[in-house]
Amino acid sequence: MANFDKATILEALGTVDDPDLHRDLVSLGMIRDLEIAGDVVTLRVVLTTPACPLKAKIQRDVEEALHKVGVEKMTVTMDAEVHRANPAGAGGQNATQAERMPGVKAVVAVASGKGGVGKSTVAVNLAISLQRLGAKVGILDADIYGPSLPIMLGLRDTRPTMTADERIAPVQRYGLHVMSMGFMLRDDQAVVWRGPMLGKALQQFIEDVDWGELDYVIVDMPPGTGDVQLSLAQLLPVAGTVVVTTPQDVAFADVRRAIKQFELTKTPVLGIVENMSHFICGNCGAAHHIFGESRIESHAAKHNLPVLAKIPLDSVTAIAADQGEPIVVAAPDSETAQSYKVLAQRVAQAVAIETHKSAGLKEKLSGFFGKR
Repeated sequence: MANFDKATILEALGTVDDPDLHRDLVSLGMIRDLEIAGDVVTLRVVLTTPACPLKAKIQRDVEEALHKVGVEKMTVTMDAEVHRANPAGAGGQNATQAERMPGVKAVVAVASGKGGVGKSTVAVNLAISLQRLGAKVGILDADIYGPSLPIMLGLRDTRPTMTADERIAPVQRYGLHVMSMGFMLRDDQAVVWRGPMLGKALQQFIEDVDWGELDYVIVDMPPGTGDVQLSLAQLLPVAGTVVVTTPQDVAFADVRRAIKQFELTKTPVLGIVENMSHFICGNCGAAHHIFGESRIESHAAKHNLPVLAKIPLDSVTAIAADQGEPIVVAAPDSETAQSYKVLAQRVAQAVAIETHKSAGLKEKLSGFFGKR
């Protein structure tokens, strides 16, 4: 019967890299609870997100590395722990920013420079897809003038409750923690506010809501590049932004301005989503480009950004949203729902990479100033 020591096992596991972070699992602290009982090795691999698209590959690599040193009996448990994202915001990362949502690991904005591109649809289905991949997720409707989440999530006429310490309790739906100005308004009531009041409302939704312990909060941003976008960058350490467009060049013209704004506020842009990219005919299966062939790859390349997903146009998404059932709930096996699953995995992957980069920069700066 073979016997192994921890040094041998850790040396073997040190040859396995995280494909995204380009460092080995041991130095990244991803190997936990390593136990050796005779010829049986048990361990836990803690990834940076439960939505990791490379989970199966990493597990295979770990098992192969153990086999190479003679381990035949093993139990490799795959787990995840989202790390807190702390990139520098518009005014620099500070304690006040970090304390506004103390239990939230990463804030991800879904934005566009214009309306009508399906940004809220993308935000809702992204949030639910992350939740269904095992993450704890909230969604904040930052479109104060035109809140749509109550309708899209089947929460019409719903009002949030107060906690024992007089904070607002988010509404629960599809496993999400949800907050929207729409919960505070009648269907026919308009919000007629100037810019500073929008920022104040957003601050209340951030500070006065008991968000609890969450891996991600998805923020559904309003169209444009105005007060709410600036306020979010100043109020929170945003891990990154997903920018939504449709295939037309006229749509991307405004998206380009949104990307520029995020660059100015030092908010990472994780990538671009092309919504309503194409229509798949139910009869012939052919893809039809209703809005014409897009140039999304060339647009994205000019900004050095990845295309995170191309979401197809279908006859179900809009109707399902009006009925309060997002497409990933109404038709989870559809091509559109599967596109959102891939999007969720890629967003989680990009957040983990940005968080790792930010942590590495902080370590370098700490070392630099420590030597002075």
